[in-house]
Amino acid sequence: MEQLSGLDALFLHAEMHGMPMHFSTLSIYDPASSSAGEIEFRQILELFEKNIQLNLPLLRCRLMEVPFNLDQPYWVEDQNFDLVYHIRHIALPKPASWQKLCSLAANLHAQPLNRGRPLWEAYIIDGLDNIESIPSGCFAVLLKVHYSMMNDRIGTAIFNSLHGLALDKKHRVASATDVEDGRSMSQEQDVNMPRILAKAAINNLYRSGKILRMMGHAISVYGVVRKALEEKKLKQLQKIKTRFNGQISPRRVVDRIRLSLVDIDFIKSNFPNKTTNDIALTIIGGGMRRYLLSKEELPEESLVAAVPIHTCGKISIANISLRTDIAKPLDRLLRVHKESLAGKAYSHTLGNDIVNEAMDNLYSGLVAWGVKAAVESGLLEKFPPANNTIVTEIPGSIEPLFLCGAKLIDSFGMGPLIPNTGLFHTVSSTDEYMIIAFTADRQRMDDPDFYAQCLNESFFELIDAVKSEKKKQKK
Repeated sequence: MEQLSGLDALFLHAEMHGMPMHFSTLSIYDPASSSAGEIEFRQILELFEKNIQLNLPLLRCRLMEVPFNLDQPYWVEDQNFDLVYHIRHIALPKPASWQKLCSLAANLHAQPLNRGRPLWEAYIIDGLDNIESIPSGCFAVLLKVHYSMMNDRIGTAIFNSLHGLALDKKHRVASATDVEDGRSMSQEQDVNMPRILAKAAINNLYRSGKILRMMGHAISVYGVVRKALEEKKLKQLQKIKTRFNGQISPRRVVDRIRLSLVDIDFIKSNFPNKTTNDIALTIIGGGMRRYLLSKEELPEESLVAAVPIHTCGKISIANISLRTDIAKPLDRLLRVHKESLAGKAYSHTLGNDIVNEAMDNLYSGLVAWGVKAAVESGLLEKFPPANNTIVTEIPGSIEPLFLCGAKLIDSFGMGPLIPNTGLFHTVSSTDEYMIIAFTADRQRMDDPDFYAQCLNESFFELIDAVKSEKKKQKK
C-alpha cells in the first residue's frame, strides 16, 4: 500500500468531465522482423502479464479513497485484477487510412479510465494494411496510463519493460531497482482504516505548520524574482489568448509528423549549441504561426509554451516564448534558444520543487475544487491564459526497439488537455525519426491534417534556411 503524493493526487482531483488526466502512446510495430513473421495476441498478453508480475506491481493496484477526502488516496493491490479488463484486441475499420487511425486513437484517448480498476489500459489494433508508409501486416498498441501513477521513472520503466533492444536477446526489462526507485509497492492484503484515519489526522497537523513555512519561503522567492525582473535578469512573459484557449470540449483530434534524425542532426551540426528541444520548439512555433495566419488570427505578440522539466523525480514548469512573431526560421531558432535558457532560469529561480512542495503541503482537493469552480463559472476564461500550448519531451531510444520481436517503427504521445489550454504537443523519437505529435480540442481545431501540414512546412522552411546559410558561409 502506498499513499499518493500531493501532485499525483492533484491529477485525480482535477479530473473533470471532458478533461481526463491520462497520457497515451500510439506505437506501431512491424512483425516481419519476428522469427514467425507475425505476432499473436496471446504473445502480447503474456508479455504484459510477465512484466506486471515481475517489474510493474503498480499496474495491479487500484485507488482507495480516504473517507471525506481527509487525506490523499492510496494505491492498494486489486484482488480482482484481470488483464481482460485492461487489454483489448480491436481492428481499424476498412478501408484503412492514417486519418482513420488518428481518429480512432483520438476517440480512445478521450475516454476516461475506470476509477474502480487499476488506472491503465491497452488496445491492440489490427487492420493497418494499405496505410501509406506503414508496411503490410503491421499492428498498433495504444497504451493509456493515468498521470497519477506516472512519473519520469515509472513511465520509462513501463516502456522499457515491454521492449527488447535486439532480436537475439530476451526482452529487456527494467531492473527491480529502477522500478522500485519510481514506485515501490508492499503487499498488504488488509486495509486498516482506523490506522489510515489516524495517519490522516497527523498529516493534516503537520500540513498546518508546513503551510506557514511554505508561505515564508514563497515571500522570500517572490522578493528574489521581483528583484531579478527589475534588474532585467529575468523576463516575465505576456500570455495572449488564442483559439486554443478557452472552454475545453470532450472531443479530441491527434496527429503527428515524422522528421528524419539525419536532418535534425544536420541542423544541430550547423548550430552546435542548440538542443533538439530548441529545434522542436522552433518548428512548433512556426507551425502555430502558419496555422493562425491562415485563420487571420495571429497575434502580434509571441505565443508561449509551458515546458515541463523533470529533475530527480520532481517537476517544474518553464514558460518559453515560441517567437511566433518572427517570420524567418533561423532568427526564430536563435531567439527560441535564448528564450529557452531564460524560461529555465526563471523556473530555477522559483525552485525546481515548488510545484511538488505546494501540492504536498496544500490540500489538493481544495485546489482542484477551486479550479473546477473557476472553469464551470467561466471565471477562468476571463483571465489571460497560463500558456498557449504545452510541449513535453518523451525520452526515446537511439537503438531499434522490439515488442515480442516486432520492430517499433512509429510512436507518438497524446497528452491531457487542461482548463484554458486546448493544444498539447509531445516530442519523442525512434531510432530513425524525431516525432512531433499534438492533441487538440476538436472544437478548436477541426482540421488536424492541415495543422500537421503547417508543422511539416515549418520544418522544411527551417532546414532549407540552414542549407542556404551553409552555402553562404562557403562562398
